[in-house]
Amino acid sequence: MNDQITQRGLIVGYMMIASAFLTACTSDSTEIVITRTESLNNEQLAAAFIIPPQSARPRVWWHWMNGNVTQEGIAKDLEWMSSVGIGGLQNFDANLATPQIVDQRLVYMEPDWQAAFRFAGTQAESLGLELAIAASPGWSETGGPWVPDADGLKKLVWSAITVDGGQPVSEVPPHPPMVTGPFQDIRKQPGISELMGAGDTFRPPSETSTPQYYADVRVLAFPATDVIALPEPTYTLSSGQTGDWSAISDGDLTTTASLSRQGLDAPLELYIDYDAPQTVRSARVFMPGASAMFLGALVTPVLEVSEDRIAWRAITDLAVMPVQTTHNFAPTTARHFRVVFRPGDFGAAMSSIGSASEGTVMGGPSAAFGN
Repeated sequence: MNDQITQRGLIVGYMMIASAFLTACTSDSTEIVITRTESLNNEQLAAAFIIPPQSARPRVWWHWMNGNVTQEGIAKDLEWMSSVGIGGLQNFDANLATPQIVDQRLVYMEPDWQAAFRFAGTQAESLGLELAIAASPGWSETGGPWVPDADGLKKLVWSAITVDGGQPVSEVPPHPPMVTGPFQDIRKQPGISELMGAGDTFRPPSETSTPQYYADVRVLAFPATDVIALPEPTYTLSSGQTGDWSAISDGDLTTTASLSRQGLDAPLELYIDYDAPQTVRSARVFMPGASAMFLGALVTPVLEVSEDRIAWRAITDLAVMPVQTTHNFAPTTARHFRVVFRPGDFGAAMSSIGSASEGTVMGGPSAAFGN
């Protein structure tokens, strides 16, 4: 009997920053105050829908982007929110490669920033607006240089060996990965900020200054089923590109193979041929730099199978994300497989935000994707 021994640990990770915008409009006429014990007639009920009570009015996110904040702008924002019937707001301090459009940026928690936020609180109270604030700048709401590494966001990492069971074991599993990143030994992938030209905005440019933390969790042992590894296939590309493609199936997330397309809108097929039929029931995919949170993926891969390498049928779509993805499907036996890389939807979500209102300066992601 074989036993699988797995060592697990925790390591610090990051979450990216993002922002969203929401507005809602109602009349600014007299509000009807409703209590739970009141019984309203039809006219009163209709009026309450037209002019909702404060408790029923929408709350919105209010982003201070890259310190582009002035007290004059704060007053205008809050007065507008009150005038259109918004009931409250949640403040976020974010960046997202937003260009500086004020004379003096307000840096998070420095005295000028605190004075601006104090002013915002006073103004919100005077207008009857509920005001909330995120716990810290950025998307994760928990990060910052003041947080000790041991208390920061973490991921679970592991390594494994297979040993003969039923007897004492002296083998030690390899040390689990200690790379700061989203999954195992994958380093942090380019995010929305880096892809828009602000590569060192959110974290130091040097790897030595990136926070690192590791701690053992436990060692686990469990019976291991016999796993038959697939033989090495022959890889060919529809583009005619040649090279060493062994990195595609070596199981190492840090080694890569570069596949070239004829153009951004051109499909590409990666053919995977075996000498004898093989039964496949899952596929793992990782494409470094091919996707980013909120922006989508550069390609949309589909796994296909063929009996004769002429007629093909789809098995499953393959998700491309900043981490490895695993796809399970019904066992499929064949000699010939291929992955078809079609153009992805990169940037489509940001492009759908819409155009700016008249007189509004659009920066960051919205400007970069043509709004």
